Amino acid sequence: MKGGVSVRGITYHCRIDRKIFRRFAVFDTFILHKRWRLPAIFALIMTAFAIVCFLSGKQQSWLPGTILLVIGLGMPAVYAGTFLSQVNKKAAALKLDKPRAMYTVVLSSGDVNIHNDFKQEQNVVLPWEKVWGAVRVRDAVYLYAVPSRAFILPDGQADAPAGEVWAFLGECLPKDKLTVKKY
Repeated sequence: MKGGVSVRGITYHCRIDRKIFRRFAVFDTFILHKRWRLPAIFALIMTAFAIVCFLSGKQQSWLPGTILLVIGLGMPAVYAGTFLSQVNKKAAALKLDKPRAMYTVVLSSGDVNIHNDFKQEQNVVLPWEKVWGAVRVRDAVYLYAVPSRAFILPDGQADAPAGEVWAFLGECLPKDKLTVKKY
């Protein structure tokens, strides 16, 4: 036994649906990789220019001020809307309306073994030293093989409780590769 879990490991049969997929996509893009910053900076700059126009006191300065404000708030909204639309299209292409078996992940003391249940591929065996990190969120663990590729491990889909899974990951990964996010 290793921390309450057998040395054999923990097996996840990951069934992903649209909600789980979308939640991960938003987390990965906007929280982990902080891709909200440029649209927010753009909105702040354009809003500041709009305020300058409104306060200038010149005749018809409201027109360029309004245009700058609409562009400044509209472009980030279009960015977020386009992103969510692409996520929904990807979820539809993967037929995630109902939970669907995507992959099986076996966490053992020596490595992570990933079997793709969605399409025929060779298993991927990833030693713990090569794992980029693990992030604990409210209802899942996101296990990142590299910064651009993660495996969603939803709570309740493993043969061990969520607390034991996180404790096991704590034994297998250095503390600097483990993160808890309130998301």
